[in-house]
Amino acid sequence: MQDVPAWLPLLVSGLSLVVSAFIAGWTVYKDVVRKPRFRVSIGVKNIYQGSTTIGPDIWIEALNLGPSPNRIGVPFGRPSWIKRTFLRRMGFFIGYDHSHAGASAKGQRVEVGDMAAFVLPLSSDFVDADFAQIGVSDGFGNLHWCKKSNVRAAKTAIREARRKAAEQGLRAE
Repeated sequence: MQDVPAWLPLLVSGLSLVVSAFIAGWTVYKDVVRKPRFRVSIGVKNIYQGSTTIGPDIWIEALNLGPSPNRIGVPFGRPSWIKRTFLRRMGFFIGYDHSHAGASAKGQRVEVGDMAAFVLPLSSDFVDADFAQIGVSDGFGNLHWCKKSNVRAAKTAIREARRKAAEQGLRAE
């Protein structure tokens, strides 16, 4: 058996030290520095159950992107930055239908990759309010906002769904 060079154990020890430091740093970054994130979306959807259709309803959904499970709070709306700053318009809490079949429970713990849903009737008052952003709060009190393009598309879809409901003579609920 050949003799091992004297520098080889030092090299292996040095590499293991570098790998350990990287793993420790990544763990601290993942658990302490990187904050929980939710992807929020809003839209008009139906639930199809056999021959029965429930809806259309307004759905605000929050997808947990990690890095850890988190509790989901309540949905909020707020006007644009200009209106908040210069016209002193305030944000608002959005009350949702807790009894709806698709709604998540209050304060639900959402695992990474899972989604929480807030369901509102199509006739909700907040749609007529002056809002530019929709978001949800998490267990740490942070607010996660929906993309502006998604909010604009949802406003158009809500108007269209209300128009169709009015044409059919149905109550927009």
